[in-house]
Amino acid sequence: MKNAYLLLYLFCIGFLFTTSSCGNSKNEDENEAKTNTNTSANQNRPNILFIVIDDLGYSDLSPFGGEIRTPNIQRLADNGLIVQHCYTTPLCAPSRAMFMSGMDNHISGIGTMSPYQASSQYMQPGYEGYLNDRVMTLPETLRENGYHTYMSGKWHLGFEDGRRPFEEGFERSFSFLGGGTSHFSNIFALGPAEKIHTVYYDDSVVVEELPDDFYSSDYYADRMIQYITEQQDDAPFFGYLAFTAPHDPLHVPTEWQDKYKGVYDKGYDHIRKVRMDNMKKLGLIAKDLPMNPGSGEFKKWNELSAHEKKVEARRMELYAALIEIMDLNIGRVLEALQKEGKLDNTLVILIGDNGSNPKDPSFYGKDLDPFDNSLENMGNPDSFVSLEGAWAEVAATPYSYFKTTTGEGGVRVPFIISGSGVTLKGVDATNKILGTDIMPTLLDITGIKRPDTFKNNKLAPMTGTSFNEMLSNKGSIVRDEKTGFGIESLENKAYL
Repeated sequence: MKNAYLLLYLFCIGFLFTTSSCGNSKNEDENEAKTNTNTSANQNRPNILFIVIDDLGYSDLSPFGGEIRTPNIQRLADNGLIVQHCYTTPLCAPSRAMFMSGMDNHISGIGTMSPYQASSQYMQPGYEGYLNDRVMTLPETLRENGYHTYMSGKWHLGFEDGRRPFEEGFERSFSFLGGGTSHFSNIFALGPAEKIHTVYYDDSVVVEELPDDFYSSDYYADRMIQYITEQQDDAPFFGYLAFTAPHDPLHVPTEWQDKYKGVYDKGYDHIRKVRMDNMKKLGLIAKDLPMNPGSGEFKKWNELSAHEKKVEARRMELYAALIEIMDLNIGRVLEALQKEGKLDNTLVILIGDNGSNPKDPSFYGKDLDPFDNSLENMGNPDSFVSLEGAWAEVAATPYSYFKTTTGEGGVRVPFIISGSGVTLKGVDATNKILGTDIMPTLLDITGIKRPDTFKNNKLAPMTGTSFNEMLSNKGSIVRDEKTGFGIESLENKAYL
């Protein structure tokens, strides 16, 4: 009898073990199937490197007619697509809100740039000053679908708890939260209104002190390279490389300060003509387009004194060097991708956030007494000089006006898309795209759908339009008077 009980006991234990094993096997199979599905999907998804340039003029880069040396950006253009009619808002933060949300900035929370809301706008829906709860950011959406998400550079989309890059979808980030500061290690606010968000974060930790040899473009590239090369798996990544160059102050390392010496001594009209001639050769503008005489708001070159000409030429020499240094660092990131074997499967987008900045430093309300802005000291860490209006108009060639305005010089920006999946090459002069179109295009390319709700919040619909079919030469997104888009900033308006 005891043997019978023993046999029955062993049978029950075996049955329970088998049942348990079958249950675990089923769960493991389901998890494995889910993993395999994600792995399969990710194998067909490109890495994404999204490069944003701060306060760049339309004609500054060599692919757009500029005399500034940008060989790495030129290679992107030569192997990709330039979209001639690309638009943003005329200010940094609202444009970046478009990029990160896929929707109009008046919906996503940056209806105007914080902290410049009117009293009637402050904390009203669409004017919160940060990406609000109606937004699921681009990095959040990609990360939820198996992407690694990295950021290095300027955020400018919220400094409050819960609104910083490490809380808005970025797995790794080195971020500057404000609008601008020194390009060197001596952090300072551009003006009183900027103090509240003049801070760097290394992931979730406030950076109290930068390395002595810090220079913005170099360091941002270093961090992006670090994130990419430290990645341990083969999952795709989204890298947001948001330079502060060439935003003022025009700071340039000593060894770079004379790289463009003499190039701008002939003045505004000479450079404007050089750029227009180049643009005509590139097919970016009509061959019979006359030279834009400018707004008339600023002195002409021949009206300047000899000293004023030297100061003005120096501004542009420093500005050009800022851009070339940035280009060099873009090249370093691309080289790192090549060494990692990831470049061929990387989609690269490069865009400006708005037109070139016409304002002098007094615009920020900054006390300039501590700075040495003498001709000999321009470009050094203890200087604070800007490009200012006359050169900003040249940077916008052949268009009118500049940053802060909705003239085309303020809202038409360089746009290049290159790499994985881009079969249409050259210059597209037919389609009009807006900053809101980037997120829906990337989701279209990756086959990812943004949900209707996120973190228990109902999301606003994206207002952007995918231009993925244009990239594969299968269609277009031609916008006419019925399907155009509006832009508004600081009561300046445009409909395109």
